[in-house]
Amino acid sequence: MRADLEESLTDTVYRAVFEPDAWADAMRLAAQAFPSNGQTFYFLDKLSGRVRPVALEGVSPRWLGAFDALYFAPDNPWIHLSERLHRPGVVRTNERLAAYLRDDQALYRSAYYNDWMRPQDFRYTLGNTLFAEDDMVANVTLLRAPDMPTFDATEVAAFERLSRHMTRALRMAVQMERADVTGAGAAALDGLRYGVALVDRQLRPVLANRAMEALLREGGGLRLREGRLATGTASTQWRLQALVEAALSPAQQASGAAAAHTLELPHGTQGPLRIQATPVRGHAAARYLPRPALVLLSVTRHDGASQREAAEALRARYGCTPAETRLVMGLLQGHSLREAARSAGTTYESARTTLKRVFAKVGVHSQSQLVTRLLHELPPPH
Repeated sequence: MRADLEESLTDTVYRAVFEPDAWADAMRLAAQAFPSNGQTFYFLDKLSGRVRPVALEGVSPRWLGAFDALYFAPDNPWIHLSERLHRPGVVRTNERLAAYLRDDQALYRSAYYNDWMRPQDFRYTLGNTLFAEDDMVANVTLLRAPDMPTFDATEVAAFERLSRHMTRALRMAVQMERADVTGAGAAALDGLRYGVALVDRQLRPVLANRAMEALLREGGGLRLREGRLATGTASTQWRLQALVEAALSPAQQASGAAAAHTLELPHGTQGPLRIQATPVRGHAAARYLPRPALVLLSVTRHDGASQREAAEALRARYGCTPAETRLVMGLLQGHSLREAARSAGTTYESARTTLKRVFAKVGVHSQSQLVTRLLHELPPPH
């Protein structure tokens, strides 16, 4: 593997700690570093017998749907020897499997090979387990066609080096996911001028910042009752529950969009409260390990602040162009970079270039730093 390609691939892997979509970029770079026609990064839930993809290249949805039954079939030697072979640092190839079993045809007799690999023109594999805990393992696997050479010793050694970085990066990402927004993240939320809470489907807060705690203590339109968010009347309580259910609906999840849903609640003489519910994505949304479904609730007093005011403040303070402003406003509303690019009417590649210009103007170095800083400085977008 070329030194420049190895460096680029390593950088991309560590970028994925903060930008999970970068795993797809890492898989595409892996295809260049280790020529192959399939590159996969996925979690295997051995208890349920299901795969949870993170980044797949070269595998169509049709074949992904057939994977579970065939991979977890009793005659698949990979899963049969899972405890011994699916351990971090153990690089797997067809040859190593054959040597381990003392049977060079075990894989080729399996339904997994004949009904899944072979129809897709896959024969040779190079893989490693990046994470293993209880019944969950994370695998990265590269697949080659029969008319390509098997992965040689030089490639295996290079893949071992890369896998160490991938393992370290994934562990960092899992730790961040488990922490959600506690620690430094909680301190950042406490600096926001409006109420923010992470809640589950039962309206139980997982975390609330200081502004939200102050709103709840006021006991106006929103309060805490028996560990759950509660409103003043049965009808508004139903509307709040419906708001969260809408954010967590299967249609919302299937769309891949982080669209926000809004609701206004009466709040005494101070004007109504505007509540925005956004399904949590990225690390806190079980990108890696199974987690409860969570919704981010943003609560502001309906005092005339608007998305237009936030956009105008962004242009005035940092000199952002209209195109840059449209992209950033999408990010501030909880969208991923791909989703924000789509909403702004541009391509993902152009959006990445645009975002780098914004980084320079605002004085940050990552998307997470940008969003955290602007949420502190701009009027809340709603």
